[in-house]
Amino acid sequence: MSLTILNAFKDEDIKEAVDRIYKIKKRSRKKPLNVLATPFNFTRWALVPKRWEDVVLKLIERYWPRNLGLVLPKKKAIPDYVNSGLDSVNLVCMDEVAYKISSLAPFPVCVTSANISGERPITKPDEVLEKFKGFVNVFLLGPESSRKEPTTIIDFSKGKPYVLRRTTIPLEELEEVVGVKLIWEK
Repeated sequence: MSLTILNAFKDEDIKEAVDRIYKIKKRSRKKPLNVLATPFNFTRWALVPKRWEDVVLKLIERYWPRNLGLVLPKKKAIPDYVNSGLDSVNLVCMDEVAYKISSLAPFPVCVTSANISGERPITKPDEVLEKFKGFVNVFLLGPESSRKEPTTIIDFSKGKPYVLRRTTIPLEELEEVVGVKLIWEK
């Protein structure tokens, strides 16, 4: 039943939902949204550069679901309004709920932290309800988030892997897992 309902969404419905995210968060259109993915469906949304295929697969195996985003060249399945017209997309798989949602949706599911852009991320369900009540139709609330830091992001779309944001996963640990020296853009 759920897949039938999900398949009924049209591109204009998805665009309207994306527009609402930008409006509610007061987010700049120059900042792309993240797209949920799993180790089994991420190639629906992105291409993996052949040179980095083994490295990307190692990272996914080790850190998904967890606090790691991977920027990869996007496929046409990602509309330009989702990723600010860029030729890449940031794929994330933060937790088991994100994993399940991404597994079921036949379209890219856009996500971002629960906050107004520039403010600290909200981790408590009651704070999320208070902040976004009246703006969001459906809330999927669980316990307080244990994720207090933003996602570590590695960009594989530019030829060499760049760490765009370092947070909870130490750079040295990432380099050990992938066996490659990573460039950190400060």
